[in-house]
Amino acid sequence: MRLRSQGAAKPFPNDGVCDFPVDPAEPAGRTPVFWIPELSPDVIELRQALADADNPAVMPINLAELPGLVARRDDGDAWHGCWRSGRATHQFWLPTCPADRPAIYVVILPFDELLELRAEAVLRLWRALVGRPEGKWAHDFPQQTRDRHILMLRAFDGRAAGASYRKLAEVLLGFRGRKADWDSDPRKNQVRRLVADGRYYVYGGYRDLLLHPIRLSE
Repeated sequence: MRLRSQGAAKPFPNDGVCDFPVDPAEPAGRTPVFWIPELSPDVIELRQALADADNPAVMPINLAELPGLVARRDDGDAWHGCWRSGRATHQFWLPTCPADRPAIYVVILPFDELLELRAEAVLRLWRALVGRPEGKWAHDFPQQTRDRHILMLRAFDGRAAGASYRKLAEVLLGFRGRKADWDSDPRKNQVRRLVADGRYYVYGGYRDLLLHPIRLSE
């Protein structure tokens, strides 16, 4: 598959993503989100290297011809690739377009608090390229955590649409009772917390999810 470059884009410095054009008819779940390596440890930063013909471990890769690859080039000429392999998605970033032939690449791994997640992403990509099982994704959330994040967003959306906290508690948390019951019910504080947490994630906190289960030190 040939490299597809659709428009130019700049990374949003506060968001960590690039504003590439997308097809409005494409389902959201099928539209790749291109992150920058500084924000997501799953984005693998690559550099082309000189080939050593005498090294039996050399593994040439034709990035531009990976089956199912979706690629974009931003207005700084950096190249963003998203490759689906089975049920997994791999992202990589290069400062320039990759070669249109098999080439040798090295991985840039910053020695930071996210090194473990970055290394796991590299290993998953390598396993996919050599046809081995890729292993578990590092960012899987427990079902309870997923359910709470869904409640957060529903609570935030409901509040933004004008619903009262009491109405949100009735719909989302099953509250039933009179005003006197509401004033002393623990769900009053619970729904307020859901709205506040939803607001946090909507206005930038969603980037924390890219680092799960690691929490960066303040």
